[in-house]
Amino acid sequence: MSDYDVVVIGGGSTGTAVARDCQIRGLKTLLLERDDIASGTVGTCAGMISSGLKYMNEPEIVDMCSSEVVHLKRIARHIIMKNPILTPMLEMSDLSSGGNFAEEYSKRAAEREVPPVMFLTPEDSLKIEPMLNPDIIASLYFEEYFIDPFRLCLLQAIDAKRRGADIRTYCEVTNIIVQDGRVTGVEFFDRLTGRLESVSTRIVVNATGPWAEKVAALAGMPLELRLNKGAHVILDRRVVNVGVIAKAVDGRMIYLFPHENTVVLGTTALDTWEDPDSVRASHDEIEYLLKSMEWVVPSIREARVVRAMEGIRPLVADWKIPEGDVTRGYRIMDHAGDGGEGMISFTGGKLVMCRHMAESVTDIICEKLGVERECRTHLEPLPGNEDDVDVLALASEYGMSAHVVERMRARRGTEVRAVLELTRDRPNWKTKICTCEPVIEAEIRYSIRHEFPQTVDDLRRRLRIGTGPCQGTFCTYKAAAILAEELGLTGQQYLHEVLSYLAERWKGKRPPMRGGQLPLEEMAQGMYACVANLDHTGPPRERQPWEEV
Repeated sequence: MSDYDVVVIGGGSTGTAVARDCQIRGLKTLLLERDDIASGTVGTCAGMISSGLKYMNEPEIVDMCSSEVVHLKRIARHIIMKNPILTPMLEMSDLSSGGNFAEEYSKRAAEREVPPVMFLTPEDSLKIEPMLNPDIIASLYFEEYFIDPFRLCLLQAIDAKRRGADIRTYCEVTNIIVQDGRVTGVEFFDRLTGRLESVSTRIVVNATGPWAEKVAALAGMPLELRLNKGAHVILDRRVVNVGVIAKAVDGRMIYLFPHENTVVLGTTALDTWEDPDSVRASHDEIEYLLKSMEWVVPSIREARVVRAMEGIRPLVADWKIPEGDVTRGYRIMDHAGDGGEGMISFTGGKLVMCRHMAESVTDIICEKLGVERECRTHLEPLPGNEDDVDVLALASEYGMSAHVVERMRARRGTEVRAVLELTRDRPNWKTKICTCEPVIEAEIRYSIRHEFPQTVDDLRRRLRIGTGPCQGTFCTYKAAAILAEELGLTGQQYLHEVLSYLAERWKGKRPPMRGGQLPLEEMAQGMYACVANLDHTGPPRERQPWEEV
């Protein structure tokens, strides 16, 4: 008798979706994640659950993406928002390609509850977004949906956990046991306890994105990926209030999307052989994006670049073609033919496909295990999506700013009331710990108690702490103090949390460091190194690859 029916390796969008689907279908499931939920590639995307029309040469992918948007809206509408998008045109040649896009997009607009594509005059375009280049000759207007990728992954994991799955973060798989041509178990190192553990299982699902080759190798299984890196630049303000898609210097399409209190500019696409754990955005990638967007949003360099992030796409291994021609679909690799019955790996895929990928692999798992249960992940709501939330009524009832309550609602839906209830006995917990976002003390404590974060960086993924214009300068020490109190950390462990989170923020701040960001960083260094003296009195800590001595 195995400990588990399924062990899922990887806590990103696909891994958490697989764990949820397997558990809903009655399979005893364990999810193992080396770091935190959504700490890998999915955390470096812009969050667009695209209709797939960038891939018009693969109509089956367009249809899949369009349908998946509908499903995600049904199960996770509280963490989804719809963004208007403009594609400004500066040359007559842009109009022909725009016409093809408009026709295909409009075919599927009704099912996604968005209007068909509209061609706008320069005057109408500038009324919608005054920051556009006044020399544009026209623009395309359409709408796309965006989701909070961190909350999606977390809610899928929490839903699986509430249904009986075991979710283990900070557990690194060190060996996949194969006996007589069949996977029988997994060995892993618990980084929190320092213990080596092992479990038996009938199925192992490798959903580790760009790390999939390494994980497959633990079982002696062959797997090949075409790794492709992409950079995003985060600006300190809403440079635009609608999305803007434009041609880059090389003719590729890039975008500038409003994102919470900032904007996200992306993305590059470069084949890479770098280590996914230490990849960083380069100066050239940052300038490529800024120069390209500057043609249609001339004021973009007036904003402060607060961060750059780099992620790696685990593309299907199609070679000797341009990266833009590689399918953005996915493949499921059943390793039975390689002598690894029960081992299944993913290659390729996108955020919007995660539920579909999970359904497909769980169908295969059920067939292997003789289980006859239909998928219900497109019907069952994720936690917090059970009902509408009256933000104004809650703000009035609890004496809170409507802005604070709305930001909380956008993260957790109907669970907002449970957070606000904590402030009845502790009104001081209404205090804003992160003023950029904003995040109050009660929500931090609620997250620690119910969403299994282990570090301040985990809290960032759950609550957006430290992701605004100050990049953690003013909230790190406060959030770390709350975490230390809730988890019973020592003084040295508290200081370790502060230093570790500042180092994590440095990873994204260092590559674009320039202009107005320099004095802010000097202030942060002054607070933590000069006043707090942490550069000399802090606890011993292993430096990360991106930290400069």
